[in-house]
Formats: sequence, structure tokens, C-alpha cells
Amino acid sequence: MLPGVALAQESMAGPQTMDEARDQGVLYFRKKRFRQAMPLLDKAYGMPGGAQDFAVVFYRGRTAQKLLLLEKAFEMASLAATLAGDDRRRAANAKEFQTELDSLFGKLTLKAAEGETNAKGRIFFETKTGIINRAKKKQFATIQERFKTTDITLPTTVYLPYGDYLANKVPVAIVQGEAAPEIEIFLQVQKGEEDDDTLMWVGIGAGTAAAVGLGVTAFLLWGQPEDETLEQLRIGLPGEGGGQ
Repeated sequence: MLPGVALAQESMAGPQTMDEARDQGVLYFRKKRFRQAMPLLDKAYGMPGGAQDFAVVFYRGRTAQKLLLLEKAFEMASLAATLAGDDRRRAANAKEFQTELDSLFGKLTLKAAEGETNAKGRIFFETKTGIINRAKKKQFATIQERFKTTDITLPTTVYLPYGDYLANKVPVAIVQGEAAPEIEIFLQVQKGEEDDDTLMWVGIGAGTAAAVGLGVTAFLLWGQPEDETLEQLRIGLPGEGGGQ
């Protein structure tokens, strides 16, 4: 086989090692291309040694935060703190990451209400009072859209910006500095389409139905990629040696 063809095939196959997947993921993260970074860092995390590599865990968590996949972000922040060990710079980075998450989002545990019969379903979050802060409002809209379009099982833990909410019509307040609340809910399950813009949802366990419009549009602002090489974007953490 010609050398050029072999190189092209190898490139199309994607990263073959944990180091390659990690470094490419970090490159995309630094260029603010978070959607491209996430699958690479997920791949690196699932490879041998990935879950013990500080850089993989740290940047996987930071990327998840940017995409508002907060359950993954909090999990990686906790693991990064453990992996940092006695390395002061790693520990400082992990602590800063955890502090930032804790300052913006609070934990909510959702359990099945008595009589719930659905194995899986969806959560419709609403704000009890309007969100004035534009950044916080955009964050909530993105989280809201994900949970109303993705089936989950109970019990589960989610993270939301601090505030007062309804979760499938059950009120809950998430207050910074206070104990994480736990509430019982009935999941919403799809019954059938009414038209192109509206789905009918029914909480079988509760025996009630609600029509919920799918009009929320959520988006993320992406930064423009910079003309930087992978070597220029190597992780600047002590002892990483390019991420190791």
C-alpha cells in the first residue's frame, strides 16, 4: 500500500491511543469547539488508563460544563480532585473547577412518587419566577430542553442554576449553601403526537395529562478556532508531559 494512502486511512480512523484522543480533545477544548472535544475526551476516558489520567478527567469535566452536561461535569470535578493528589497545581485547578460549579449550580435528587409505574420518562422543568440574568436564563433553557427530550430513570440526580422551580409540577427550591433537596415526582411519558409542534404527554402514575409545547430553543455560543498547533496547546500542568 502506498504510504500516502496508509496515512490517509489512519487519519480517517481517528485517534488510536488514549494519548492521541486526549490531546485532540484538549486541542478542540482550547479552540472552544466543545462539541468536537466531548466525544474525543469520552473516548480517551473509556480507554485503558483514561479514567486515571488527570488531564483526561479534568478536561472532560470542563467540556461537560461548557455543554451543560452538569451531571458529568460534577462527577469529573470530584474525580479530578482525587487524582490531583499532592500535586499543588493540579489540586488548585481541580479546586477552582469545583468551586466554579458549586457557585453556579445546585444538586437536586428526584425519586419516584408512590404509585409511579413508569420505568422511564421525562422531566419538565419550569421556573416559578422569571430568570432575569441572561446567562442564567440561557443555561436553564439548555438544561430544560435536554431533560424534556431525553428519557431518564428514577432515582436520579440533576443540577440546575440556583432558584425556584417546578419539576413535573412539583415545587422545589435550590438554594446555595443549603442542603440539596429531594423530591418525589411522576415521570412524563409520550402518548402520541398531536401535530408537528406539540406532543401530548401523560403521567400514567398520576393519571393526569398535560400538553407541552416544544418551543424552547437552546443554543451555545461557540468561539472561533485559533490558528494554533497542538504543541502550542499542550496542557500546562506540572508533570503532564503533553497530558501524561
